[in-house]
Amino acid sequence: MIVYHVCSYKKLSKYKELGYIKPPVRAWENLEQANRMSISTGRGVILRLRFPENAAKLEGHFNQARVMNTKISVTNL
Repeated sequence: MIVYHVCSYKKLSKYKELGYIKPPVRAWENLEQANRMSISTGRGVILRLRFPENAAKLEGHFNQARVMNTKISVTNL
């Protein structure tokens, strides 16, 4: 499934340096919710990621957030 991860420019630099996102990796199921989160938190970067279809739901968050407890490779930034 395609999900959207919201982060800051500083975090994005860290992801590039490491080559992955450290777990837990939280992401939104749709771009509208990711955009809402970006605006409300001031985090200006939204990354498009691929999670497995059975990724765990994150409690609350309008029932539209997922979480992965493994690191996610970010080699194509």
